[in-house]
Amino acid sequence: MIRAQVLAIIFVSATATQTKELSGHQQTIPRPSSGNSCGGDSTEKGSCHQQTCPTLLDIEANLSEDHHHWNVWPNDVKEPIVETNQGKLKGLLTSVHGKPVQVYYGIPYAEPPVHQLRFRKPVPAKPWNGTLDATRKKHSCLQQFYPEVFHIETDLSEDCLYLNVWTTSTTKPTKSVIVWIHGGGFSFGSSYQSWYNGSLLATMHDVVVVTINYRIGIFGFLNAGVPEAPGNMGLLDQNLALKWVRENIRAFGGNPSRVTIFGESAGSYSVHAHIISPLSRGLFQRAFLMSGTYHSFGLLDTVFESSVRGSKVAARLNCTGALRDLTSHPDTVLECLRTKSTKAIFEAAKNVSGRKMVSFLPSYPNEFFPIRPSLALRQGQFADVDVMVSITQSEGNVILLPQTDKRFWDEDLKDVRVEDLKPALRKMVALWMKEEYEDLLEYYAAQAGQDDKRALREKHTDFVGDFYFVCPSKYFAEGHSARGNSVYSFLFGHSSAKSRLPKWMGVPHVLDLPYYFGVPFMDHGNYSDEDRRFSQEVMNAFVTFSKYGKPELDGVNWVPYTPWNPVSLWLQPGNYSMQHNVFSGNCHYWEQFLQ
Repeated sequence: MIRAQVLAIIFVSATATQTKELSGHQQTIPRPSSGNSCGGDSTEKGSCHQQTCPTLLDIEANLSEDHHHWNVWPNDVKEPIVETNQGKLKGLLTSVHGKPVQVYYGIPYAEPPVHQLRFRKPVPAKPWNGTLDATRKKHSCLQQFYPEVFHIETDLSEDCLYLNVWTTSTTKPTKSVIVWIHGGGFSFGSSYQSWYNGSLLATMHDVVVVTINYRIGIFGFLNAGVPEAPGNMGLLDQNLALKWVRENIRAFGGNPSRVTIFGESAGSYSVHAHIISPLSRGLFQRAFLMSGTYHSFGLLDTVFESSVRGSKVAARLNCTGALRDLTSHPDTVLECLRTKSTKAIFEAAKNVSGRKMVSFLPSYPNEFFPIRPSLALRQGQFADVDVMVSITQSEGNVILLPQTDKRFWDEDLKDVRVEDLKPALRKMVALWMKEEYEDLLEYYAAQAGQDDKRALREKHTDFVGDFYFVCPSKYFAEGHSARGNSVYSFLFGHSSAKSRLPKWMGVPHVLDLPYYFGVPFMDHGNYSDEDRRFSQEVMNAFVTFSKYGKPELDGVNWVPYTPWNPVSLWLQPGNYSMQHNVFSGNCHYWEQFLQ
């Protein structure tokens, strides 16, 4: 089940794009049925190993069955009513483990970004008459990868700017508010992924939980340097959602002065982006960054880089000419792009991006990021909020998870020749990196013996983990705490005894997520009693931080991280201990690139 959930979130096939032709601008892509092809890479060109090829489809089938097993929303529920600034909402009233919870799905916080609003800043949702039905999930945002691979439960559409709220009571606006920002490399993901059910957090810890959709890929991050495509639309969507929370969360029993934002991977980068951006000042009081901060340049573009990439997409759609591109004639080219179907745009973007995990990214300089984030951080231009920051035990092993060829999962790699291993590992790394950064890998590869297969694999995975997650978290903890902010740092070291991953893999990127949403309580068959106790403990640590500013664990004196006392908590059942310098010894290598 663990591997199933991970694949459902991070598995990428560069050839897996939506192919259904769409007409008009309000375009919806239904969830396609499972096909018969295999994803992932293989060392044998054009083929999969027979014993591993069906794995992804089998896992997806099992995941769907498991999800229905722990679905907490029955059909026969009452319908509570709340009133927001935009109008009344009808939600669902149900119970989780005997505790009542209200859920409101698909609340519009922005106008649909379609027609002339495609590529533009979000526009706040207009008021409505009557009572809006908030009992059903709405669309997820457009993305070029198959939604069933990521187990996205809803259809895809440009009309996707909705949020969801869970609360146990709306009588008094006193509850702490937790806002979740999903990850996915700014290219895929949704608030409707099966893990992101806020019911357990809300009922077990008496908080209001909010999850949000935001635009991703070219629709969320194309930057032409003009108001018609200013870049960072996805981050501006998040910003508008946070403003909605400030203005409306009282109606759900939440206190707008007690808001904590948290996210993982690109969601963690997003959280840090709001700490940096002057546009998000005062919209939240605390933050939890899980695996990633903008002390890395891996998920960042300049306006020029974004415009060049956008011009290449436009050229494939016949929207440019010999002397006409996004730089010279942005208005004309963007108007042409607004006439194209999502299928055409996705196909063009895929051809431009190639086999890359990321394509269009947050960019600078612009209204959201007036200067390069690393410069803003050095100059102290960021919000002074208390934070939790975390990494997993073996972040970089995430690059191995999509591999259907299980020979790469073998601890000793006994069935892989070293001459096959090296190009295969480089291919895995290349999927996650911009081309201009791939050569930086040589520093890591040189630390392994030429014929030491295990060391070669370790250094390639360390490269990705250090670049995106580990070292940026270290730099963040140092810089943010130096200003006197409380920083609670920890290393997530627990892997379920029921995990299907080999033990040597440790805890790769993303495998901490289910514990913060209480998934072990909803999926008894795939988690143990130990997992449930641990999930309760980590949820409690996070919630006590969100409520009081300090995480609490029984019997643990959690000491804040400071530049002169760089301590982090090792987080593992029965083994909570404060440790010094838990981050990679290679982090000094990356400092030269952050100037």
